Amino acid sequence: MSSVCHSSRQGKSASARPPFVWRLGEVGSSLDAAFLLASRGRLIVWDSLLAASQTAGRGQLRRRWASPPGNIYAALRLPPAPPFDGTAASPLMGLLLALALREEGWPVELKWPNDLVLRVMGGMPRKVAGILLEERGGILLAGIGVNVNNAPPATALRKESALEAASLAQTAAASGLALPPAELLWERLVKHMHSSYTNGLSQPGQWKTHAEQLLLWRGREVELHDERQSARGRLVGLSTAGGLCLRVNGKLEEFLSGSLRLTEASVKG
Repeated sequence: MSSVCHSSRQGKSASARPPFVWRLGEVGSSLDAAFLLASRGRLIVWDSLLAASQTAGRGQLRRRWASPPGNIYAALRLPPAPPFDGTAASPLMGLLLALALREEGWPVELKWPNDLVLRVMGGMPRKVAGILLEERGGILLAGIGVNVNNAPPATALRKESALEAASLAQTAAASGLALPPAELLWERLVKHMHSSYTNGLSQPGQWKTHAEQLLLWRGREVELHDERQSARGRLVGLSTAGGLCLRVNGKLEEFLSGSLRLTEASVKG
């Protein structure tokens, strides 16, 4: 690890103090660094680690996550309790981050299961944040990346990517929103997420209702693909297990994994 900057914990119990943020310079992976801290008892539930940049950041399926300075590359320790102990963990984490960003003025939507999108200048939705959950030895972490000042160009994305990327800075320039430094923004987001969770969003009915209100493409025809199957249908909503509910040939079906995109007909419509 590179240089660490943190505040004193003296005089505050874990239950009394707010979520603690470790701030590091360049690391290989914020998730790997956070697991190391957690294994040493230095990262309790709702504490997080924020790196200035990563040399080996990763996303879904361990794909490389470009990590230049100026963005948020964080790892947040989550409670190993319902609903974080099952398949609802991903969409719930996506919802918590979405609500936190909306509290800061960014009208993000949730692209199931855990990507966040913004409509730049009222146009097509573009990805601004992604989440990766990992568990090791009973320690559950959410790796969180937010494009604050930088976003990868379309030429750097996978050909099968459903959406292009954008940064908060692009929206800020277009809407007049004030954009704080990534470090300050992350501290605010953690406080919002912790507050939302402790004030009711840990309950299945609560988080599902809120998540569906922010669900991208709800009511539209979509395609869902993964390594084992593909489906096409109307996006109805979410299940309490965190699954995506599609109406396929008149029948409601639940899917727990897959890559989501609009059908060509929906895009043209």
